[in-house]
Formats: sequence, structure tokens, C-alpha cells
Amino acid sequence: MRRFATLLTLVLLAACNTEVDGSTRPSSVVGTYELQTYGGRSLPTVVSNDAGGVTEVVSGELVIGADNTWSETRTYRMTTSGASQTASFAYEGSWTYVRDQASMLFNLPSLRAQFTGIAAGGSVTLSMSDGSTVVYSH
Repeated sequence: MRRFATLLTLVLLAACNTEVDGSTRPSSVVGTYELQTYGGRSLPTVVSNDAGGVTEVVSGELVIGADNTWSETRTYRMTTSGASQTASFAYEGSWTYVRDQASMLFNLPSLRAQFTGIAAGGSVTLSMSDGSTVVYSH
């Protein structure tokens, strides 16, 4: 009976753990991630296609700092009348855990916006304020 009580206690303690796995701890999400998909599509991917030309996302980098700061750089390629040019845009802000799991809230003061993200297993999936989903991986 004593063994059963010990086993039951261990099972209950494990069930109460709210952490998905070790990769969801705040210290484990810190690092540099490369953009893998934008809007569910692999890179490069078209984000605008109109009479003025085609705009594609070609690369990106997300850096999550231990000091609760983050920065993101995305590079776009614009093609008009057969001529292409690239431009990079950088954003930065702060991040916090919404819960003691992998759910994160990213603040973007320059645009007065917020968006959420989920970090687990070496990837960060961002749900952007424009409705797009962006996936970064180590």
C-alpha cells in the first residue's frame, strides 16, 4: 500500500506541472532564431502581388534577450518591371511570459502594438497583430 501511495503522489505531482517541457522555461527561449515560414508558407513567400509589383519576405531573424528585450529583422524583395531590390526592416520591444509556460506577449512600442507567441521545442510561433503567423527556429 505504501508503494501505491508513493506512486500515486508522483503521478499527481507530474500532472500538476504546467510546463510543457524544459524548452519552455524563460531562460530556454533566450537566443537567436531564423525565420522559417511566414503565413504558413516557406521562404521566400509572396506577401503582396499587385499592379505595382511583387513583394516577398526572403529572410528574418528574431533575437530574444535574457533582459526581456527582443528584436526582429525581416528582409523583403520588391520586384517591379523585372527589377528587384531588397529592404530590411527592424523592430524591437520587450517580452514577458503571460503564464508560467511558453505563452509570450511581445510589446512593439514604435507601432503601439502587441502580439503573442508560443515558444517550445526550439521554435517560436508568433501571431502577429495583422493576423499572420510567423515561425522562427533555432
